Amino acid sequence: MSATSGIHSNKPNRAPREFDGKNIMPPSYCPTAKDRVVFPAKNGKVEASHICIGAWPWGDKSTWHYKEEEFPAIEAAWRELYDAGINFIDTAQAYGSGESEKLVGKLVKGLPRDSYVIQTKWLGTALDAKNYVHASDAPYKTLKSSLERLGLEYVDIYLVHGPTHPQSVKTVAEGLAKCVNDGLAKAVGVANYGNDKVLEMKAALAEHGIPLATNQVEYSILRRYPEIHGEIKMCLDNGMVFQSYSSLAQGRLTGKYTVEHPPPKTYRFSSYPMEEIQETLAVLEKIAKARGKAMASVALNYNISKGALPLVGIRNPEQARQAIDALGWRLTEQEIIELDRVSVEGTKTVLWQQG
Repeated sequence: MSATSGIHSNKPNRAPREFDGKNIMPPSYCPTAKDRVVFPAKNGKVEASHICIGAWPWGDKSTWHYKEEEFPAIEAAWRELYDAGINFIDTAQAYGSGESEKLVGKLVKGLPRDSYVIQTKWLGTALDAKNYVHASDAPYKTLKSSLERLGLEYVDIYLVHGPTHPQSVKTVAEGLAKCVNDGLAKAVGVANYGNDKVLEMKAALAEHGIPLATNQVEYSILRRYPEIHGEIKMCLDNGMVFQSYSSLAQGRLTGKYTVEHPPPKTYRFSSYPMEEIQETLAVLEKIAKARGKAMASVALNYNISKGALPLVGIRNPEQARQAIDALGWRLTEQEIIELDRVSVEGTKTVLWQQG
């Protein structure tokens, strides 16, 4: 069974009305592109921008249909983001079979190492022999390969990509601790974990004197599951950063796609038929027009208003500007309630998305 089994959805399950207007950050929480969020680490802290650039599309042909001629636009987008203050890039060994990490390395080459934050991920699966032979070393060995592709001596944040690893959480924590203690990663975290496994990993890392820094889960107006089921609150209550991936539902919340022109079938997160989310898009578009903002900027600001640090895939300067324009202002409580009323709860999946 595929780890992504259950992601494809035909009909959205609307979020319960009792969550309309709930879990909103205080109005004073209004980060700009220059402000920094703090990830706890064993030796100090990692400070990153309040929006993270998702680099999955860079170099990935199977899902995102990447073409080499795209790179100049990506390079120009990165320069706009970096100059504005957005310095946080998320990649993974699995993205484009390592090609994403190589492109990230090209983008940051020559820049002061303390001026940007790189996050990559270890994908532990039952199909990889490294996860059985010297199981605790698997994250460490994989990170060394990632660092070669990135051209870096260390990453700022290293994540477990999902709960599919055959090793126990305790064994994985041993591997993550080695990464930190040998200086290959400053902070460590998880992705796609539910609260029970987050707390288990937190306790396992604590035995090594290392804090769990973050959990990265799919969250957007079209998947409020982590908010409704407490993953966001649990992170905030425990001094961790909650990161949201697929913050724009792989473009569905940008206005780019329509009933007549739906997203590619490979864009599988929150993959409801476009006709099923028209009410949501109409409200999002109304708020965006009233504010003179792009729909993407409003959707990202919604996540920030709910306490999430959003990841957003960026492939050109226009998308970069929309991400920058999501910062420095806040949706009103009434606007958030309007979006909550047409939002979707979403579900867990069989193996991959446990939070």
